[in-house]
Amino acid sequence: MRVEVSGEAAAFVRARGGKLWVWAAHPRMCCAGTPAYMHAATEAPPDVSGCTHIPWEGLELWFRVPAGALPEVLEIALHGRRRPRIEAYWDGCLFALSA
Repeated sequence: MRVEVSGEAAAFVRARGGKLWVWAAHPRMCCAGTPAYMHAATEAPPDVSGCTHIPWEGLELWFRVPAGALPEVLEIALHGRRRPRIEAYWDGCLFALSA
């Protein structure tokens, strides 16, 4: 798995302590076949465990691997101008393709 973090996203995470959690989760209420969406946070989410540490150029990246394969590319980007937030992409998608 290759990790790509934009410069803006890296600066955003470093300004908030340098730690980033990334995981895929199905919506709480969903229909059959709903994909698991990617989530990212600069604080440890209370209901997510089993994350693996992935070192990346000065950031502490914690990634919970869903059952199945890893993405070829895990992309981290900053989204939004008024209220910027970190987003994670599984091979360019906002949802995990194998979860």
